[in-house]
Amino acid sequence: MIKIHTSLFTIFILLFITINSDASNRNTPITEAVALTKNSVVNIRTEKIVNQSYSPYTDPMVNDLFGFSSSYKTQSLGSGVIISEDGVIVTNSHVIESASKIFVILDNNQQLEASVIGSDPILDIAVIKIKKQVDGLKPAKLGNSSDIMLGETVIAIGNPYGLNSSVTTGVVSNVRRVLTDDIGYAIFIQVDASINPGNSGGPLINLDGEVIGINSAVYRAGQGIGFSLPIDVVKTILPEFERQSKMSKRYTDFTVKEKISINQIPYLEISSVDRSLGSSYKGVNIGDEIVMMNQIPVNSKNAYEYILKTVQIGDSIEVVFAKGTDENIIFTKSNIIIREYPENFGLTNFKNKYGITFSSNNNSIIVLDNIDNKYIMKGDVLVGVNDEEILSLEELSDILNDNIGEVIILHIARANKLFSLRIQT
Repeated sequence: MIKIHTSLFTIFILLFITINSDASNRNTPITEAVALTKNSVVNIRTEKIVNQSYSPYTDPMVNDLFGFSSSYKTQSLGSGVIISEDGVIVTNSHVIESASKIFVILDNNQQLEASVIGSDPILDIAVIKIKKQVDGLKPAKLGNSSDIMLGETVIAIGNPYGLNSSVTTGVVSNVRRVLTDDIGYAIFIQVDASINPGNSGGPLINLDGEVIGINSAVYRAGQGIGFSLPIDVVKTILPEFERQSKMSKRYTDFTVKEKISINQIPYLEISSVDRSLGSSYKGVNIGDEIVMMNQIPVNSKNAYEYILKTVQIGDSIEVVFAKGTDENIIFTKSNIIIREYPENFGLTNFKNKYGITFSSNNNSIIVLDNIDNKYIMKGDVLVGVNDEEILSLEELSDILNDNIGEVIILHIARANKLFSLRIQT
C-alpha cells in the first residue's frame, strides 16, 4: 500500500510540473508594464522650412536689390505618448519647435498629421492633437509623480526613428534633481536609464504601467543618465493649454529681482509688494530675500518663474523668506497663493512707478501722460523696447511684465529724432 501511495504521489508531482511548465520566469513586472503602455507610445516627425539669405555685397541697399535667398526643409524626430482617446499627445517642446508640419506615427505604422494645442519651452512640454478622428487609440494611464520612491524601478519607452517600443530600464536616483546650464533651469526625475534624442518626449512609467514622467534628452550630463519632467507638472498645465493654448503668467502679489552679494553669491530679492489683493503674508517687505520655494533653493528669476509654472493657479506654494543682517537673520515661512497676472499689470506697474501712461494709435505707442520722468515727454512715440519692435499695448505690457525689476532700454522717437533711454521697471 505504501508503494502504491508513493507512486501516486510521484505521478501527482510530475503532473503538477507538466501543468505549470507554461509558467515562465520571463514574464516579469517590467514586461507586464511595457505591455500596458507600448501601444500608447508614438513616433513624432516634424518638418521645418528654413529661409536663408546671403549676398556678396556689404552695402545694405545693394543687398536688398541684388541679394540672394533660399529655403530648405529640415526634419526632426522624437517620441510622444497618447493620453486621450481623441488623439491628445504629450511630448517635448523642443521636439516640435518651429515645425511647419507635425506627423504622428502610431504603433501600427499609420501616419497622421497633428496640430499644436499648447507648448511651453521653459518646461519643455508640448501638447499636440491628431487632426482626424482615429478609432482604437490606446491612451496611457497617467500616474502621480508626488509619491515616487528613491530606488524605484522605472521604464523609459520611446519610438525613435519609427522603431517601436524602444525600452530602457533603471531606478530612480533622484526624485527632484535641479539642473541649471545655458539652456535654463529645470527640475527633473533623475534615473539611471539612458534616454537618447529619439526617445525624447516618450513616457517614463512605473511597474504599474502608469506614466510618471515625460523623458527629455535636452540635458545630457553623463553617460547612462536620464531625466524626466514629473507628470504632475504636465497635469497642472494641461487645462491651461486646452483652454487658451498657452500658460498664464503667474503672479504672487510681489515682484523679484536678482542681486549679487558682497561674496559674489547670487540671490533673489523682493522689489515690490502689492497689498491690494488682501495678501495673507503681511510680514513680507521690499528687500526681503527669497530662500526656498516648495523646499527647493532659489537664487535666480529663472528658478522663480520655473517653479511658479509647476503650480496651478489658485493653489499655494510654500516660500521661505530671509530678512535682517548677516549678524541677525530671521527666516519666515508663508504659503503664497498663485494668481494670474492682473490685466495690463506691466503698464499699471510702470505708471505707478514713473507716472507714465501710453495709448495706441495705428500700431504706434504714444506717451499719453507723464508726471515724474523728465526724459520722456507727452507725445513721444515708443518704437521699441530692448531692440524689439512694439506695436500694441498688449505687447508692451507683456515685455514690461517679463522684465519687472530689471533695466530695460526704451527706444523713443521725438521730432524726427530717435534716442534710447535706460530705465528700471
